[in-house]
Amino acid sequence: MAVMPLSKSIIFGRQEVAAAPLPFPDQSTNGPKLIALNATLMSITVAVVLARLYVRRIMLKTLGWDDVFIIAATTCGIGSFATYIGEIHHGIGKHMLAILPDEMTKISHYRYFHSIIITCGIYFVKLSAAFFLLRLITNKKYKIFLYCMIAFLASMTLVTSSTLTFYCTPIRASWDFSLVISGEAKCFDNNTFKAIGLFNSCVNIITDFIFALLPVPMVVTLQVNMRTRISLIGVLSLGLVASSAAIVKTVYQSQLFDTPDWSRDDNYWVWSSVEMYIGILAASLPPLRPLFGKLLDSAKSLRSRVTGTATGPTVPRSQKHKYYIQDDSSVAMHNLNQKSNRYDAKVTTSSRSIPSDDDLSTRQKADFESVEDMVPLQGIKKTVQITVK
Repeated sequence: MAVMPLSKSIIFGRQEVAAAPLPFPDQSTNGPKLIALNATLMSITVAVVLARLYVRRIMLKTLGWDDVFIIAATTCGIGSFATYIGEIHHGIGKHMLAILPDEMTKISHYRYFHSIIITCGIYFVKLSAAFFLLRLITNKKYKIFLYCMIAFLASMTLVTSSTLTFYCTPIRASWDFSLVISGEAKCFDNNTFKAIGLFNSCVNIITDFIFALLPVPMVVTLQVNMRTRISLIGVLSLGLVASSAAIVKTVYQSQLFDTPDWSRDDNYWVWSSVEMYIGILAASLPPLRPLFGKLLDSAKSLRSRVTGTATGPTVPRSQKHKYYIQDDSSVAMHNLNQKSNRYDAKVTTSSRSIPSDDDLSTRQKADFESVEDMVPLQGIKKTVQITVK
């Protein structure tokens, strides 16, 4: 049987491959493993995002732009998984030579939409992280920088998704290879796609590092013990995990054109999904702190009732660690002088207060609970001076 040339679309590029004479001896597939991996990551991601929305909407009674973009990213994650199921059904996971030309056309049709969806999803995660940091950071220069980053990421989302949508004219040629072979369509060449893809990946890696490291200077200046400081930096730097996945993905991306049997393990697409799902998880875990506190209080209360060790009413965790505001005042303990003339003792206290509940909007109160409550409030200073003569 003659070997027929076949042009195949892949993300950020196309490869020239050949269909093998059939039947191909090895018809085994890694499809179930690939589906299981993606399904596990997607399920965990959806569960965590739902928990985040419970905290923000039910417990704190507010939603922000960071929540809106994380919802959009999660929707893209679900759409990405749906298209991947179609790709697996038509041959991804098999050896390249075991995939029929007609099946490759169907794979490329699914992959056309997959590439647009997953690219938008990754950028939506970045935008969510940027809006989250806007609530956390108070430095004016940092805020201006974040607004510039938001504008840049929004532009990159539009440009990249448009490039993936219109890289072939007509669009149908993105998966209908007969139009390319007959010369009826024009598409970007492989070098152009590779350059666009690598630039896009580098942008993702750099922004992950920026958003992960931006809060570090603020945390370092906090007057807390080293253990608390390290834990705060760890929570706020979870984006570094996503950037690690992006680095691995970029390595596979640079080798994609040199991998003839790429469909067997589909490493590039697997790591693209890992990058997106891990990014959503990293962006959604910090806002869950109020929920973790509530669950911990419930666990302690249950343990106390079971063991019978409770000595009084349980104080909610959210109240245990609050900073109570005092009026600026100086209080002299005159009763000490009344009891004894041998000592001239005076105790004075002073404090600086943060805005009261009446001065805060509903949105600001929620922000104190979900974001600023992660670090001790720095607007309170209390000094005690005791003089004994």
